[in-house]
Amino acid sequence: MAVITISRDLASGARRLGRMLAKKLDYQYVDKSLFQKIAEDLKVSERTLESFEKSREYRISNKFSKAFSQSYIERIVGFDKSVVEEQEYQNSLKNLILETAREDNVVIVGRAGCFFLKDMKNCYHFRLIASMDWRKKYAVKHLNIPAKKAQEILERRDINQHWFLRSICGKGFDDPLLFHAILNMSRMPTEKLIEIILSVANLN
Repeated sequence: MAVITISRDLASGARRLGRMLAKKLDYQYVDKSLFQKIAEDLKVSERTLESFEKSREYRISNKFSKAFSQSYIERIVGFDKSVVEEQEYQNSLKNLILETAREDNVVIVGRAGCFFLKDMKNCYHFRLIASMDWRKKYAVKHLNIPAKKAQEILERRDINQHWFLRSICGKGFDDPLLFHAILNMSRMPTEKLIEIILSVANLN
């Protein structure tokens, strides 16, 4: 019985691997299912939350919103505050990940799980990496991203994700020492990587 977190970049095949791993272990699989819970907790729409996670420029909206009271914003825009503060997002995300992990037998993909659960016992952290060429092919085949724009989109998402994780976790969010293993998707088949994960987590 264990908790497994998988960190990744877009188009690294992590969700596919995570689902296969969870199915093999009969574990709960969590990625975007946390997204809706966070939105509900913060009283914002999922669209607002998605904008916060993807855009490095979204902090401008946060700063601008501070000129108005929360009650004023809620009165004008309704239930959705239309802005997300970094600290409240971090608190909500951390609490939800801890709550999910306490249930045990779960595979968590993304959402800084390795950072928030770094001190948890019986929790194993893995990072998936892949070459840009491999990621581009994966993005075209599995994510319906146009081949001509694949590299541009992936590079932009990498920059945004770096900003997001740094803003939420602070320094050290990408420390390789957080992980039990860093696995290269472009070097080994998914099935082999799953075997490695099971071996490291003593689940085989």
